[in-house]
Amino acid sequence: MRFFLGQDLLERAPDACVAVVVAQGVQHNHAAEGVRARLDAAIAAAKERLRGRAVEQAPEISVWHDRLGRFGVDARESPPSIETLVRRALADDAPRVGPIVDLANAISLKHLLPVGAHDLDRLVGDLGVRLARRGEYFTGLGESGVTAVPEGEPVYADDREVRTRRWVWRQGDRGKVTAATRTVFFPIDGFVGVTDQAARTAAEELARAAEELLGARTRVLWVDKSAPCVELPVAPTPPDALDRVLGHGFVELYPSREEVERRLRSGPQRIYMGVDPTSPIIHIGHAVGIRKLAQLQKLGHRIILLIGDFTGRIGDPTGKDAARVPLTREQVLANAETYKEQVAKILDFDGPNPVELRFNGEWWDAMTAADMIRVAAHFTVQQMIQRDMFQRRLQENKPISLHEFMYPLLQGYDSVALETDGELGGTDQTFNMLAGRTLMRALRDKEKIVFVCPLLEGTDGRKMSKSFGNVIGVSDPPYDMYARVMSLTDDLLLKYYELCTDLDEDALDEVRHQLAMGVNPMELKKRLARTIVALYHSAEAARQAEQRFEREVQRHELPQDVPTVRVTAGTRPVVDLLVEAGLASSKGEARRLIDGGAVRLDDQPIRDRAATVEVRPGAVLRAGKRSYARLEA
Repeated sequence: MRFFLGQDLLERAPDACVAVVVAQGVQHNHAAEGVRARLDAAIAAAKERLRGRAVEQAPEISVWHDRLGRFGVDARESPPSIETLVRRALADDAPRVGPIVDLANAISLKHLLPVGAHDLDRLVGDLGVRLARRGEYFTGLGESGVTAVPEGEPVYADDREVRTRRWVWRQGDRGKVTAATRTVFFPIDGFVGVTDQAARTAAEELARAAEELLGARTRVLWVDKSAPCVELPVAPTPPDALDRVLGHGFVELYPSREEVERRLRSGPQRIYMGVDPTSPIIHIGHAVGIRKLAQLQKLGHRIILLIGDFTGRIGDPTGKDAARVPLTREQVLANAETYKEQVAKILDFDGPNPVELRFNGEWWDAMTAADMIRVAAHFTVQQMIQRDMFQRRLQENKPISLHEFMYPLLQGYDSVALETDGELGGTDQTFNMLAGRTLMRALRDKEKIVFVCPLLEGTDGRKMSKSFGNVIGVSDPPYDMYARVMSLTDDLLLKYYELCTDLDEDALDEVRHQLAMGVNPMELKKRLARTIVALYHSAEAARQAEQRFEREVQRHELPQDVPTVRVTAGTRPVVDLLVEAGLASSKGEARRLIDGGAVRLDDQPIRDRAATVEVRPGAVLRAGKRSYARLEA
């Protein structure tokens, strides 16, 4: 792997130079306090050095305004990273990200030079400072979608995409250092005759500090016009199976990425996910976490699926602005009846490492009031009241029931009863899962690891809920599943690709680039729908579902198997006819279908909910894209 200064860049900035520090074997918590102290000292030094001076007039910063201007970049709108960092430090708002970035920022502030930090293992091919080419893209920090980069813009870029825009303005997400980073590429940009000596000094200081404070092995390299290319002393290490599992699909890992990885590499861990059976449907929102469990199961970890037959009767207050109506034991067990069958589409309940299916009624039904009080003694009212949904209810003067306060205790104790090593759930369950960490420490003297997954919105962008009609069930028939994916709002396409498919990073990049190029979302939705249907059914089922969708929805042809329904003859209200034909469960739903423009009789739209129609034998009544009935009087 090489690092280079592009000739196109050197033609306009022939004095450009970069000192490079490559640090291998980085240990994030080796001397975190030492890194913090160094950053504090650098902030104080920058304040003293720039006291009474305009930041942009400092020679180390004004040179960047001049050089960026040669490429048509207005540094007032896109200031170099060193200027932004200095301004934040002077305002007592210096970022504190983690040991690697904090150390880079300390060196940057001390020497007033832009110092970057890239995860070398996440780079692809050669890395260089050059001008952007036609069709190159950039992924901003914290983003997953890409944006096109104007041709001719000075950038840091590898063979995959632009890593830093406008030379030293904004670093991208794809090369950022994370808790998993082990090899770091630190570039320190300068200009010969202005800041080159400072860059060399800063590189040597950074190398020593990385060895002392990060436990790393380092090499210092140099590029300029006379030697514009250098071979890096290490090549990127492809992620192994565990790196891939932890590197995608999690929002947070507790207590840290490093500790979670250490535990998972130490041997098989008992990891569970709980599901309250408040509905009989397992949908692809649930499947985001279940699919991560399947990945961990394939790595040899012991997976437990916990059915909350007891907690389901209580009702999780998470995300609720009002108390949930508790379910009966019979309702809960009826909902849970098919869970194993549905989840078996993803998890393996057979074989040498089968999933363990448990119900939390096993222990909670036997608990006494004294037991509950002992558990509750480990929490305070202040801890519970901090929850966002409780704060909202207090502000809106809405009641909070005591049983809702108890729910995190109930879920938290599940970890204790299962003797688990870890728990996996969505962001809405973070508070409850951390309650389990508290109880595991108190009652088992054990640190539970926690995996937090993102939540998946329903097809209309709202919370995935059966009541909204925006749910895609993992056991939905192939055509229904395909059609529901096709109803996705365009802004959810990429998120569904990332969380609901097994596409690798190269394939996801292709999707990102197509979206950035303005490719018709219909084609991307059809590919997504095929992929998801094939995942839960088969490739052949996906092919047939797509053909039916094209025939019935795109070409407006009647289905091949329209069911015949016998109804009362004569002229009658269309609302009554929809209910009698079984296309609406109630008159209210029938009116909503009409208001939404979903009702047609012999392909003629009916938009008046008070309309009456004549029942003609053989007429076809339609409600929505997938519901038809051939009328027989």
